[in-house]
Amino acid sequence: MFSQLTRYASQLDIEIEDAEMDIRMTYDTRGKLLLADVSPACRELTYVFNIKSPAPSDKIQELLQMIEKGCHTINSLRSPVPVSGKLVHNGQEFAVPST
Repeated sequence: MFSQLTRYASQLDIEIEDAEMDIRMTYDTRGKLLLADVSPACRELTYVFNIKSPAPSDKIQELLQMIEKGCHTINSLRSPVPVSGKLVHNGQEFAVPST
């Protein structure tokens, strides 16, 4: 989201004095450790974007909306995409089954 911050702040002519982001994800670790039949995937992602700027709050809110629309990561998490993989072991290729 930070690369989008600089991109869109520039487009909107917004000066950014400082920016910090706190991102938190929650998991059921039983899935990661294979202790239960639960997904190891993230259950929730929250963030706090702390922006210091002389711009008015409505412009910073507009900026955040643009950042969210343009962020590949946020949008990939909101709309999951197919994932495929392959394994090459000692030169032999194997398909990785989808789980």
